[in-house]
Amino acid sequence: MGNSIFIDGINTNEMNYSDTYWDDLRVATTSTKLEGTKDPDFAKFKDNGAGSQGVFTYWFDAATEEEVYFAVQIPHSYKYGTDLHPHVHWAPSTNGGAGEVVSWGLEYCFAEIGGTYGNSNIIYGNAHMPADASLVAFKHYLTEIDIISGSTIDSISSMIICRLFRNATGAGSSTDSFGNDAALLEFDIHFEIDSPGSKTEYAK
Repeated sequence: MGNSIFIDGINTNEMNYSDTYWDDLRVATTSTKLEGTKDPDFAKFKDNGAGSQGVFTYWFDAATEEEVYFAVQIPHSYKYGTDLHPHVHWAPSTNGGAGEVVSWGLEYCFAEIGGTYGNSNIIYGNAHMPADASLVAFKHYLTEIDIISGSTIDSISSMIICRLFRNATGAGSSTDSFGNDAALLEFDIHFEIDSPGSKTEYAK
């Protein structure tokens, strides 16, 4: 084997760096911050059915825009210039009617090291996976939000400042039509990688 390095079972000496792979940049619900005026409820998600304390997460209302805040750094393994694919993992509190959906929005701005932050952008997502005709209570769904272009990212450690919200008030062609709470499970960004990391501390 010599100096072979294995990452997730892959021998890095055998990797073709013209190929790309996918990974998740994860934001746990408990890593987010509340602002104080549009806060989702932090409440029980499930218990053991016999009086346990249960497990908790954030619940977003159907008629009021509620939000959480966080920041993320793009990992060193990121392939320069490729797009970022944000998405939300969530679950409905009750069964839904035919065709009902939950809409999510992401406000963000990003800059590379040495870059200057400009105005924020807001993007949205309406369609859930799996595409059930009617939402199922406590079923795990994924909603893709619009792609963030990475065409200008040509260095490591870009920082993205974010606000995630349930787009319950209809901005940006929202189609939110589910009349009950939605539980946030996690926010993620799918991104392409072309190496296990950077060859030096600050450059690929």
